[in-house]
Amino acid sequence: MVWIYHQYSGELYHNDRLVDRGYSGKGTHKNNPASESVRGKGPIPRGRYTIGGYTNSKGPMAIILEPCDCNNMYGRNLFRIHGDSREHPGEASEGCIIVGPNARREIISSVDRDLVVE
Repeated sequence: MVWIYHQYSGELYHNDRLVDRGYSGKGTHKNNPASESVRGKGPIPRGRYTIGGYTNSKGPMAIILEPCDCNNMYGRNLFRIHGDSREHPGEASEGCIIVGPNARREIISSVDRDLVVE
């Protein structure tokens, strides 16, 4: 099955089950589909992504997302799924998807590697 992330609400679903509520984007651009083209502030652009491996580049379990060539990325790149800032909660995203550690563990351990951002 595919993972689904709702850009406007921050909800992450897998197999029609709500896994977590997070966010993507910063400030007034957070979870705002009209801002998906705003570099460094808007939410992750809508489209299809392949879930790759993970690194610790943005904290523990930062999951790499590879966009489909069919997506309009607005010149944006390097999207991840990672955790929130401890010092500034709610401000960790420049477009990455922010969810908790349990959701990230579930994504990493899943055989499903497709993410659709709606």
